[in-house]
Amino acid sequence: MNKFFNDLIIVLLFGLFAAFLYFYIPSPVKTLHQRVSQSSPLNLNQDRLDLFKQYGNFVMDKLPEKTPKLYFYWLSAQRKLADLRVKTVVNEIKSTKVQEGKLKIWSLLNMGVVIKINQHTIAIDTANLPFSQAHNELVEIVDIFLVTHLDGDHFDASLLQKALAQNKKVVFLDGFVFDSDKPENIIFLSSGTDKTLDNLKITAYQTDHRGDGNFREANAWFVIETEGFKILHTGDGRDFKNKDEEKKVYGMKDIDVLLGNIMIHPYNVRDLSPRLYVPLHLFKFMSGKELYQESTIEAVLNIHQQYEKDLKSIEKIYLLPGEGFTYPLN
Repeated sequence: MNKFFNDLIIVLLFGLFAAFLYFYIPSPVKTLHQRVSQSSPLNLNQDRLDLFKQYGNFVMDKLPEKTPKLYFYWLSAQRKLADLRVKTVVNEIKSTKVQEGKLKIWSLLNMGVVIKINQHTIAIDTANLPFSQAHNELVEIVDIFLVTHLDGDHFDASLLQKALAQNKKVVFLDGFVFDSDKPENIIFLSSGTDKTLDNLKITAYQTDHRGDGNFREANAWFVIETEGFKILHTGDGRDFKNKDEEKKVYGMKDIDVLLGNIMIHPYNVRDLSPRLYVPLHLFKFMSGKELYQESTIEAVLNIHQQYEKDLKSIEKIYLLPGEGFTYPLN
């Protein structure tokens, strides 16, 4: 009996220690979070550039070269910073009132964004990290969830099931496999077709995944039109399956906001001609240090400077996780 109680005490102590490691937020995480919260994404000044460097160095510290092991997400400062940023922005989304004729966009993690207008709140590619529940409150405040493809940093089955249980709408490209008890709340769009929900028009276009030429799996670009605004979100897509649809999208020339993966070539951004370009899939630490270094804002700025002539007429905003802006900008 004594051995049983001794073992039980050891298990309890280990559990308390593991919980402490999970919930404890080191002061450097709090300090960096506070500095980001005090920065304006609309001012690309030296302080802002220094913040990009500080954020990038922080996330890269102790990051493994390859894909992190699962326990990394329990212990790491990266996950704790990401959770803190996401929880902060969720609270901001809750309290933000958007005037008619405007919209507000927040960046979460990777390609995850929330778009809020006067009548709707839309989430695209929002997904929890392993051992994280930071995005879960979105099910209370988001009306419509869009998912571009199946990758775990874009698609979160548990989160979507919670949203569907609250009668929220979920939109996929046709061919996406997802089972639910509420199929009536799931919308599958064929490539090139659209669906209007109240005053919100959503069109899906089939692409491959990062230029891999694979059109067998569902990958989508989404065009969202509402209240006179047109927003394009590219997910991880690059090349179109249907070249006529590709011509149609590139021929629009009236895109207000391009929420584009940083892998999209500056020539493609130029040809899309958005009024505002927001590069996303930044600070992707989930694949390890080797790929992470390509996803810093500094790396993206360096590429954009090389193509300055092609992008000079397009306004750009570089967002850290958890930051947002109101559009139109003035």
